[in-house]
Amino acid sequence: MKLLKAVRGTKDIFGEDAAKYNYIVNTAREVFEAYGYSMIKTPIFEETSLFKRGIGEGTDVVSKEMYTFTDRGERSLTLRPEGTAAVVRSYLEHKIYGKEDFTKYYYMGSMFRYERPQAGRQREFNQLGVEALGEASPILDAEVIAMGYKLLEKLGITDLEVNINSIGGNESRTKYRENLINFLTPVKEELCEDCATRYENNPLRVLDCKNPKCKEVIVGAPKITDALNDEEKAHFEEVKRYLDIFGVKYVENSNLVRGLDYYSSTVYEIVTNKLGAQGTVLGGGRYDGLLTQLGNKEIPAFGFAAGIERIMMLLEDYPSNTPEVHIVWMGEEAEAYAFGVADKLRSAGIKTNIEFVKKSMKASMKKADKLGVNYAIIIGDQELAENKVVLKNLAERTQETLSVDEAVAELLK
Repeated sequence: MKLLKAVRGTKDIFGEDAAKYNYIVNTAREVFEAYGYSMIKTPIFEETSLFKRGIGEGTDVVSKEMYTFTDRGERSLTLRPEGTAAVVRSYLEHKIYGKEDFTKYYYMGSMFRYERPQAGRQREFNQLGVEALGEASPILDAEVIAMGYKLLEKLGITDLEVNINSIGGNESRTKYRENLINFLTPVKEELCEDCATRYENNPLRVLDCKNPKCKEVIVGAPKITDALNDEEKAHFEEVKRYLDIFGVKYVENSNLVRGLDYYSSTVYEIVTNKLGAQGTVLGGGRYDGLLTQLGNKEIPAFGFAAGIERIMMLLEDYPSNTPEVHIVWMGEEAEAYAFGVADKLRSAGIKTNIEFVKKSMKASMKKADKLGVNYAIIIGDQELAENKVVLKNLAERTQETLSVDEAVAELLK
């Protein structure tokens, strides 16, 4: 019988990877909630039209990468390729804008894109992100950027660079689009195959191409910030001023446009040189027009998303799932007592491992060593008779006989 394996582009998360994953999402939850964000969980699939209208049919995500299928009701559905459109759909559907002036959500979960699998990029990948809806202040832009940066700092990730840009509103982008096409037209034959298509449909995306040849071609391209109106320029200057106030160092990158059509005004990415071509760890920006596009509501919004697998690749120090204590019991009569002790330790928040079958002292201590625990609790006939345990410090090679409560207190130190 053929052994079944995970589908290409998907990955099981277990062992040390699971410990990393839990540490990242738990830390993110703490950071987001400290800033007043609350969790939202949206369905894993949505109507295909949501992503076509929200992300843009000219983007690589919609045109090449979505997992779209027809269900038994003849509806076209798509596994979510990103989180923002679904959060906005929920916000509009439930009329949250009528209940509160300013809404702050965070989310975590699987996303799906049909891409070439590589390190840090799978076809099913996990993402965490935030969406702040109802506030147009540039201070919000800076605060959200700072929050993402502080999250990565708290996770111990270093060598990060914040790249920022402003791509303005529709009028400014239309004006810039003409300038960019004039610049690209004489050299369009030198563009890669993807950018030849982008030149026709969405020339701004040429600026974001990772192909070395295209990077050479766009050297000297006009800057989009030169096409901004006074209000947009003032907004961007205020974002930069508050990034300085929040202590976030940044680089202005005039070629940064992000890959989704709904972005406007401030866009940014936090990048590292430790992941090769997949250097973006976290990115996002303002998307004031998306709520108009999806629900005819002029409501400003700002957010970001980060790939959890990419953060896992950068994580160096994290809490292990290793038990803190291993219980060794000998004799049939000690079995029930030993499991009662284990229950008491776990109730006190102490990670405890215990064997379900009786083993020799040598085999049990070998298991404790394999688990990497710092302590072992030994229970034999004498400990059972005295209602006590032997607490053995494996690192210092010392031991003492204690009551269960005393042992709990010692372990909690």
